Amino acid sequence: MSVRERLRGALSHLVPQSPARRVILAGLVFAPLAIAAREARADPVFPGAGALGLTPPTGMNVSRRFAGFEHPAGASIILVEMPPEAWDQINGRFTPEALAATGFRVKGGAEPLPVAGGEGFVLRGTQPANGLTYTKWVAVVRGAPGTGLVTVQVPEKAARQVPAASVEAALRTIAFRAKASLTDQVAALPYTVGDMAGYRPTAVFAGNSLLLTEGPKDVDPEREQPVIVVAPSLGQAPVPAGAEVAVARRLFAAQKDFADVNVTDEARSSRGEAVVVRLRGTGTDTKSGRALGVTQTMVFDGQRYLRVLGFADAGRPDALDRADRVAASVAMR
Repeated sequence: MSVRERLRGALSHLVPQSPARRVILAGLVFAPLAIAAREARADPVFPGAGALGLTPPTGMNVSRRFAGFEHPAGASIILVEMPPEAWDQINGRFTPEALAATGFRVKGGAEPLPVAGGEGFVLRGTQPANGLTYTKWVAVVRGAPGTGLVTVQVPEKAARQVPAASVEAALRTIAFRAKASLTDQVAALPYTVGDMAGYRPTAVFAGNSLLLTEGPKDVDPEREQPVIVVAPSLGQAPVPAGAEVAVARRLFAAQKDFADVNVTDEARSSRGEAVVVRLRGTGTDTKSGRALGVTQTMVFDGQRYLRVLGFADAGRPDALDRADRVAASVAMR
């Protein structure tokens, strides 16, 4: 996965999304400074074996669905780690004007944010989405291990439970540590992969997404090697019963950097009480012009879904068959 693709993924976390995409609800409120001071003295917590962490506000616990923290009232803190070189790209894109396109209305401008062993800045504002209004903070930081994006989102209804003073105190505890091994990062994922089917893991993104490939390259921007991406939904809003196929088809057709995406085969089944939708198809890599085969398996289970996307050269149907084996073996913890 290239820096540009990781940056695009980071930007997608800025918007509270609908169930057909990734839904995260979050917000803000004001609380006594004494609480904030107490929280600031606690040690930082590093979710998902990550290198980026902070001391969360009282009542927020490590999420089992993504790298970050959640509150029962709907507030969330999402931590996204990126390579060191992402810092220069982010500096030009995380401005009030640029973020306005996502619906994030920044109040004031970026302010410096102290980070132990590094530097950063934070933007504050509000964002309407899904009929609600969220207070949010977006902090961009960097340290020795790389660049970090910290997004705090608190719905208005959670203002009493997650005070603004607590959020401000938490942001001032952001810290970096040495990056965990890939093995430890995979072990911390909210799911297991029982059958790698000849693929190997190359990266964990946002604490919940796993990138697998077949071949010697760990970074393959030309997509010459078969690739699998495993990603669960972030939100807790269920896809309505009967809408699973429509949602799967919409996501299949909306793949970034692919053109002329067509479904050639569709299968709907069940896995216990979960609904499973598998799609096969073709597409064109807009960068190289190469024809690719694509497979997607989505498991809709109550308030969440899991998506496994695989693609390979059009002449490698065996790679897609093995991607389906990987998808069949993924189980949420």
